[in-house]
Amino acid sequence: MKLGIMLCDDHYPDSIPVYGHYDDAFKRMFEGSLITAVDTYRCFENEFPDSPHACDLWLVTGSKWGVYDQDPWISQAAAFVQTCYQENVPLLGVCFGHQLIHHALGGTVEKSDKGWGMGVYPIKTKGTAETFSVPDNQTLNLIACHQDQVIEPAPALSVVAGSTFCPVAITHQQGKVLTMQCHPEFTPSFILQLIDRLREKAGNDVIDRAIDSVHHFGEGDRCQAISLIFEFCQQLESRYPINRNAVY
Repeated sequence: MKLGIMLCDDHYPDSIPVYGHYDDAFKRMFEGSLITAVDTYRCFENEFPDSPHACDLWLVTGSKWGVYDQDPWISQAAAFVQTCYQENVPLLGVCFGHQLIHHALGGTVEKSDKGWGMGVYPIKTKGTAETFSVPDNQTLNLIACHQDQVIEPAPALSVVAGSTFCPVAITHQQGKVLTMQCHPEFTPSFILQLIDRLREKAGNDVIDRAIDSVHHFGEGDRCQAISLIFEFCQQLESRYPINRNAVY
């Protein structure tokens, strides 16, 4: 199965020698999965695929931008998401990617009046047992870093996990879409150095609480978030003929 990464940002230059480029985090995350090939398109630098059918499924990554920003690449990425959806090419979304997919498919995304979601925080599953091995009403402690949230989900997507702080945390449409506000690709060491860079912007209290949460939970339930993504890929393999027009 060939994955297309719609890269919407990259790591800070001084972190690349340690962690690689942002898409490398996803490549590591997908090791041992059904993904056998990966193409990356640096969308934030106006590099886009020619066709949704260039890959079997598309992952829209996180970003420092907001989906409501006026940069032309964001509207182009949203249009590509719409085309993928219309042509039944499956979509994955993480953080900004989660928000962009909802934005493109009729949802509402805003800077949340609840402030930063940063470090490791809990969400609770609801309805996951119908499709995934993760049971309903299970608490997942997941790595996150965001101010924006999906306020109103896209009509076709079902919320399968959330919390009082982040009601629309994981969403799904059978065989078509899986999105997450969290960052399953981030490790504890990576998120610690990232959030510390935001100290001036977010304030000492927010940063210190976020750091404490990472020290307490570590990677939390990151493996279960990744397992949802792997299960989604397995469902695609059984539901669709893979390698439709993708060139490996």
